[in-house]
Amino acid sequence: MNQHDPIPAGLTRRQTLLAMLGAAGLSACGGGGDVAGVGQGGTGAFSIGPITGLGSIIVNGIRYDDSGASISSDDSSLSASDLRLGMVVAVQGTPAVNGQSTAARIVLGGELVGPISAVSSSGFVVLGQTVNVTTSTFYGPSITGGLSGLAVGQVVEVHGIADTAPNSQTATFVERKSSPSEYKLQGKVTAHNATDKTFSIGSLAMSYAGTDADDVRVTPAIGALVRVRLGTTAVGGVYPVNRIRKPEDSFSGFSGEVEFKGTITAFTSTASFSVNDLPVNASGASFPEGTGGIVAGAFVEVKGALVNGEVVATRVKPEDDGTAGGTGTEFELHGTVSAAAASGSGGSFTLTSSGGVAVSVSWTSGIEFRDGTATHLVDGSRVEVKGTLSGGSSVNATRISFED
Repeated sequence: MNQHDPIPAGLTRRQTLLAMLGAAGLSACGGGGDVAGVGQGGTGAFSIGPITGLGSIIVNGIRYDDSGASISSDDSSLSASDLRLGMVVAVQGTPAVNGQSTAARIVLGGELVGPISAVSSSGFVVLGQTVNVTTSTFYGPSITGGLSGLAVGQVVEVHGIADTAPNSQTATFVERKSSPSEYKLQGKVTAHNATDKTFSIGSLAMSYAGTDADDVRVTPAIGALVRVRLGTTAVGGVYPVNRIRKPEDSFSGFSGEVEFKGTITAFTSTASFSVNDLPVNASGASFPEGTGGIVAGAFVEVKGALVNGEVVATRVKPEDDGTAGGTGTEFELHGTVSAAAASGSGGSFTLTSSGGVAVSVSWTSGIEFRDGTATHLVDGSRVEVKGTLSGGSSVNATRISFED
């Protein structure tokens, strides 16, 4: 695999998520939890999932120091300032100790890129893929008003977690894209004509008749899960394929211990299934809560090792905290306060992470302060904020802790 190939987003979110969801551990997330032991005593920690914290990033409950990491998306190098809450990433780092690790490599997901063809009260459709949004879906700075700021014809990049419904996902991050060079999507092939070299994912028709042979890395057989890059102009309703490959190829360059959460998106047996479309071999795994809850659509935690694009699980157990990145997700921010203002029984400020990412924060008198009080919340102070998303682009703090 080219080391700059993207990680789906969705690891949840697929693959991200999944996989890692385990994105890299995909799964996203939470700013804490019981995954602090990822990679302890191993050669490294691999995680994939949505980013749920900034100022080093937090993925699947592990806080990764990203100051020295290489960060990329496709063939482009990025910096920490390009990372946003909700983006799905794959992370390779040192073994986690006390919930912290040092990242060596971070690869962005963003597997779904294309024009919006429909908008509803619960989400929108892109390239035939249904994108559901929740109160924890984070919107980039180019979108004002959350879902109400989206319209048919706009081109967006979506990070998210795979749903069990065909061609469906729950978005963890949405951003407008300006004149992308190509579109991207991932899904199961629903039709294939080997003679004409055309195939479909859901209702979207594609052709690889003119695709370079080196870029046809997998035959689009019916039922196969594939990742596709497309030209942006359809001819007769058919999009030209720039590249087609297996989703797990994104992870072939990663290795190490894995712990992540995600949705079981394909199920053969309790020994063989996929989480956020990442293959899991659980034939030798322990099931501390039994196998009754290991079914298609279940939200699970998987621990194991990533081997040749497949997770060889050592432990699998159902989780009851919803879907990664879903409603109620707690975000964690670390950084420096600016534009601090008090108003009545609360206030607001801008928190800027060490990577230069600014997030708006609001608070009320009912929140918890640690190692200080509201009077210490002044420009230049360094704080940790825990809270939930408000309005799709700001965080409503439930706890503010002052840091040295």
